Amino acid sequence: MPLINRSSMSIYWRIFTPVDRTRASGIAPAYEGMLAPGGQAGIGYSASQFQLEIRDRPPLSLIPPSRILVPAGPPGIVGELYRSSDLLEYLGGAELRLTTQERADVPGFLPSTHGFRFTNSFPVNTAHVSVRVGNVDMAIGDAANGLCGGMVYAVRDYFHAGMPIPSHKAGPVSGVLYDYLVSRLYDSFDGLGWTEYLRLMSPGCGAGERARTAYFTALHSIETNIRNGAPSPIGLVQVNTDDPLQVGNNHQVLVYGFERNGRRVRLRIYDPNHPGRDDITLSFDTGVTPPIFSYSVPPGGDGRIYTFFSHQYHQRQPPPADQVPPWIDFPVPNPLAEGTSNIIVANNWLGLLRIERAFGSRFNGTLYGQRMEGEWNPSTRAIRLTRFLGPGYEQIYTGTLEMDPSTRTLTGTLSGHFQEVRNGVTEPTAYAWRAAPRLLVDGNGWLTELRLHHIDGNGAIAGEMYGEAVTGRWEQSAQRLYLTRRSPDPNYVQEWTGRRTDGLAFAGDFQEVLGGIRQARQYRWMAFDRR
Repeated sequence: MPLINRSSMSIYWRIFTPVDRTRASGIAPAYEGMLAPGGQAGIGYSASQFQLEIRDRPPLSLIPPSRILVPAGPPGIVGELYRSSDLLEYLGGAELRLTTQERADVPGFLPSTHGFRFTNSFPVNTAHVSVRVGNVDMAIGDAANGLCGGMVYAVRDYFHAGMPIPSHKAGPVSGVLYDYLVSRLYDSFDGLGWTEYLRLMSPGCGAGERARTAYFTALHSIETNIRNGAPSPIGLVQVNTDDPLQVGNNHQVLVYGFERNGRRVRLRIYDPNHPGRDDITLSFDTGVTPPIFSYSVPPGGDGRIYTFFSHQYHQRQPPPADQVPPWIDFPVPNPLAEGTSNIIVANNWLGLLRIERAFGSRFNGTLYGQRMEGEWNPSTRAIRLTRFLGPGYEQIYTGTLEMDPSTRTLTGTLSGHFQEVRNGVTEPTAYAWRAAPRLLVDGNGWLTELRLHHIDGNGAIAGEMYGEAVTGRWEQSAQRLYLTRRSPDPNYVQEWTGRRTDGLAFAGDFQEVLGGIRQARQYRWMAFDRR
């Protein structure tokens, strides 16, 4: 880079590699020199980072003693960083003016185009994930905690393969795409992935080491990848602990562009927690130790980023498009429409809330087979209904029609609490309830709606799924659901079993039965009242 002496005195300069701890060894004539007032010199290592030291006397001058005007930084501490593209002007004293504008992006890549449409969020009890460290299986935990590493690796896979990203608007919970994301999560912990998290999140890892890892090793890898047209996966260290079980509180993102202005760097990020956003950035100053990282969205973990490192990515071919079940948008039904049968769970009891007649904001029908009537407020979405169980015995249900906070649209789900009223006296205990006109089902990656038309007092069930009839039973004591899906082929049925995990969420497995013989292979399924 050009170094210009704008002062009225001669200066003596030396440069060091970022990993040079001694600041004295390895100095060659090409890496040091003198500049008269107004003089200019080209300094630096070609296409590499370095640190600079400026003195008012030659390094070996003893009379008078040398004075360091601009230090490179003591051993083990990151000082000022410069590149061959910088313009540096020495203004006198300790003042330097650094000018550089450098920007590079992966051609054609944008999170809104090439990132997944769904967020890094999966339902509770989605298949658990673990990674093997040495001879020990370390649990990452429920996939509900996120599959960010798998999503980041998959996005780069799809981009390099020139394949369009799947159009799913909610994360898969089973099937080919889910298995692929989980396998890529495993891959992201191969090599140095797992051990780097443990090393860098440890309180014993000093600020200088965290700075060097981000500023030197990781940043160099990022810039090399991007200049080669490849998005660069990095791990964000978001916790400061020796507890290996906290590894899942860190995060993985994909860098697809960078800007430099002297020591100031800004990385452009695809973050699986924020799909569709092209404005997420990570900014920092490479001259600051301990490092300070500014993330444009709130980070997880401790609420801050301690450092970051580059993952050792290896490309894999995504699954063929014809093997990934397509995304299907199911319209949100009105739970209070006349003729609707809502699946309801109240105090762990599964049943139906039937709307037999709706007139204005009022409605009536049956709840668990008993007479029911109610009303709702369109402006507040508040709902109130009464279930009549017998003389002097009622249940009062209050709640709301839920709204999606991001889209500001109704979800079709009702929820709230109910209380018992005996002889006009309201009991103090309140019980939770939840209802929806259908459940969304993911069966081995294939999406459908489950609608129930009948649940009797003994738990017998009838309804439809995948456009075909289903029958089964609900086992109240075990909170288990058993369904049989029948097809036009009398020799082929599917047997589904699962348990209620939370609210109106269910998870389990299903098997095929051919000619009366149950097949060995099991497929995973989950059902929810909303996605």
